[in-house]
Amino acid sequence: MERTNLAPLTLEGHFLLHQLFRVPPSPEEEGERVAHRKRTEALAELLKSWADLGDDGWSGLYRVVGGSADYMLVHFRPTLEALGEVEVDLRRHPASQDLVPVGDYVSVVELSLYHVTVLLLDEAREQGVEPGSGEWEEMVRERLAAERKGRYAQERLRPVQPDDMPHICFYPMDKRRQPGENWYMLPVRERAALMQEHGTTGRRYAGRVSQVISASVGFDDWEWGVTLFAADPIEFKALITEMRYDEVSALYAEFGSFWVGHRVPTERIADELGP
Repeated sequence: MERTNLAPLTLEGHFLLHQLFRVPPSPEEEGERVAHRKRTEALAELLKSWADLGDDGWSGLYRVVGGSADYMLVHFRPTLEALGEVEVDLRRHPASQDLVPVGDYVSVVELSLYHVTVLLLDEAREQGVEPGSGEWEEMVRERLAAERKGRYAQERLRPVQPDDMPHICFYPMDKRRQPGENWYMLPVRERAALMQEHGTTGRRYAGRVSQVISASVGFDDWEWGVTLFAADPIEFKALITEMRYDEVSALYAEFGSFWVGHRVPTERIADELGP
């Protein structure tokens, strides 16, 4: 009998850290204002150096509109250790006294391969291979290695923000686990079909919204993080509204807080944060 409760195969890419900050009132005394300005200029130089690290990722500063935060820093790095170094560098920076943390989120870019999982199950059944067996694990390793080499996978696993999409929307989400609406009890083929429908909706926004899905199971309080980029923030509303009508969202999705903002150009960071 074929196992139906398999987790989908996945590929993982860059690790992500979203940091939310509030800025205190600017100092009133001239001496304090000058010192504050020097700190923010030094921070701006640091963030500029992180804006494009090639294969080692990037960082961006976003002004948040609404909520309890004024700014969000988003960092992409190849390892969890590299994200930890980012945290330490910022915490030790003189300008850390001018940024009050109000939240953060850790995750890793994930490419979910439901369609590949189903195809591999079909191949395994034809060959008499049992999922979970040594033969199955070897099939999985070979298929994942082949998928990772593809251009599509490489672009998805190490994403960059499109230059013409300065707006950002970030939110965490879960799949429901309750009687009658338990995502994790659905057969893998049914989950694959639902995710295919969901993906079709998302692809209609290609060129208008760039989407990064990151997994946070075992890393943070929710199961996934969704980071969207767009030239027009109304596209966030349109895409998320339309996706709510997909069965996978209507029946099985739970959402956390939403954070929306606009990227601060590197050349304007000092003026943005300074007094």
